[in-house]
Formats: sequence, C-alpha cells, structure tokens
Amino acid sequence: MTKKLPYFLGIIITILLGTWLQYIFCCGTTSAQNSKSVEKVVPTPTQQTNNNLSGFNFTFDNTTFKTNENFKFKSSNFSILEPISDSILLGIENLKEKLNSSNLKFNITGIFKSSEENNSIFPDLGLARATSVKNFLINQGIKEDKITISSTVNDNLENSNDTLINSIHFNLINEKTTAAEVNNWNQLKTEINKNPIRLYFNTGQSTIELTQQEKIKLGQIIDYLNHIEGSKILITGHTDNTTGPNHSNEYHSLKRAEFAKNYLISNGVSSNKILAEGKAEKMPIATNETDEGRAKNRRTEISIK
Repeated sequence: MTKKLPYFLGIIITILLGTWLQYIFCCGTTSAQNSKSVEKVVPTPTQQTNNNLSGFNFTFDNTTFKTNENFKFKSSNFSILEPISDSILLGIENLKEKLNSSNLKFNITGIFKSSEENNSIFPDLGLARATSVKNFLINQGIKEDKITISSTVNDNLENSNDTLINSIHFNLINEKTTAAEVNNWNQLKTEINKNPIRLYFNTGQSTIELTQQEKIKLGQIIDYLNHIEGSKILITGHTDNTTGPNHSNEYHSLKRAEFAKNYLISNGVSSNKILAEGKAEKMPIATNETDEGRAKNRRTEISIK
C-alpha cells in the first residue's frame, strides 16, 4: 500500500494540472473575448448626443410624440426640402387629433443664422421658415387659429452639405388674447392703414422691391393676421390719370394688385388671406398735373382689411 501511494498521488496531481491548464487556455480566452464584445456595444458620446437632437416633438397631457426628424431648409432659403419624413407626417396626424380639440396652440419658431442672406419678404428668414411650416400644417388639416409663429437667431445651427437640419423648433402654448391685447392689435391696424406699405410702378410696369423697413411693416401685418381671426391683407392697385394704349386704368390697377398678391403668395403668405382690388385713378395722393405727382399715384398699397 505504501508503494502505491506515490502512484495515486501522481494521478491526482496530473488531473488537477490538466484541469488548471484547460481553464487557462480555454475558459480564460473565452472570458476575454466576451469582455471585448461588451466593450463594443457601449454607446459612444456621439451616439448619445444624436438622440438629444431637436426634432418634431410635442407632449399632450401624458402623451409624448418624439422624432429626431425635422423640416429641412437650404442655407439662405425658406422653402421646405422634400420629401417630408414619414415620422413627421405621423406626428402631424397625432397633433391634429389632439390640438384641434384643445385650448392650446402650437408655436413654430423658425431659426436662422445671422450670416444667411434673407431674400424673403419677411424681416428675417426665421419668420419665413416658420410661415412655410405653418402653411404645410394647415394643408395637413390643422386649424390656422391653432398655430402661432416666431423666430430666433442661432449661429450654431447644425449644417450638413448646405442643409440646415434643425432650423425649426416646436412647443405648445396656452395663449389667450386679452381685451388689452385686442386693443393693441386694433391700434396697429389703424397705424398700418393710415400709413400703408406703398409700392411704386412706372407706367406699364409691375415690379416689386421691398426695403428692410417695408419688410418689418409687412411682418407686423402678418403677425396681426396670426392673432386676429378672419383678418386679411388688402392690396389695392392705383394709377395716374393717363390712359394706356391697350388697356384701361382699371385693368392696370388690378393687375398691379394681383402682381403684388402673387408675389406675397410666392413668399409663403396664404392666398386665402389676401384680397386684391383695383381703384384706377379714383384715389390719387398727389396731383396728376406733374410727372412727379403722377409717379406717386402709380402705386400699390398693402394694408389690413
């Protein structure tokens, strides 16, 4: 028995040594590989940041709709780039169902960079972009009186291949017009109509070029429309007392008014918010006895109906 003891001890040591070597070369390697696999699926800071980008998001009571997709615009432009994301269209359907039956309003804030060139009729590209999105939402069935617009400048807007990714922000507001605010809007209407935007024309011509001051006044008119239900822009064409060789002054005055109307429509103003009429030579603001006076009478006026 004493002679067999070393033999059995040798067998036990061999088994233990084999087990240990198997763990080192097999299980240890597998554990390291699993550790590396876990490291690969940990989100990077960039991925986490992308999940926080602004998009078409809103919250109603306990219901939240969120997507990173947003309306897109080219730099220095206010036309919405197509196609519109399916997730945005789904969000609009959810918004329409809840917004039209609530007391809340959906505010659209257009964002722009100070370095962008503003070729719109609005005081800034933010308002132009917000108006474009507003018109799109109206066409999708959201009531016009449920939407307000605003603008802000942000020189850190994300830009990808000359495309602005998040130049629109959305939020729900509980806006009720007070009696004092109605009075303020009435005062604005009185001031605008007393001193309307005047666009001047040469005989037989129909061209428009707004100054920055006129853009600001037009922005005030559109702001009035956004707050006063049923209000409209009134565009009135006028002529001097010189009769053209082919058409009457009534024709020329109406054509000038319609040209200005189409110009506003092409810049995002809804066509059903504009009235156009021609007054011919019936409402002069200067004498028709001089060239200077006749030039002042050949005009189109933009006011509030």
